[in-house]
Amino acid sequence: MKFNQSQISEIIQMAWDDQTDFSHIKKIYEIDEGDVKKIMKKNIKQKSYEIWRKRIHQRSAQKTQLKGKDYV
Repeated sequence: MKFNQSQISEIIQMAWDDQTDFSHIKKIYEIDEGDVKKIMKKNIKQKSYEIWRKRIHQRSAQKTQLKGKDYV
């Protein structure tokens, strides 16, 4: 898992984007969610990382709730 600075910046940008999920990043860079988290933790400020993790957790919870609802 060796990326140049440009690739790291793109991964960070994709991870911050609410419209991009981990599966999309995996298709492009062949890294899983854990690797994305490691890249984020290493390359952004600690407080920014904490905010990002909170957003990701909330977004994941929302998707789980939506999957459980029936749309008839």
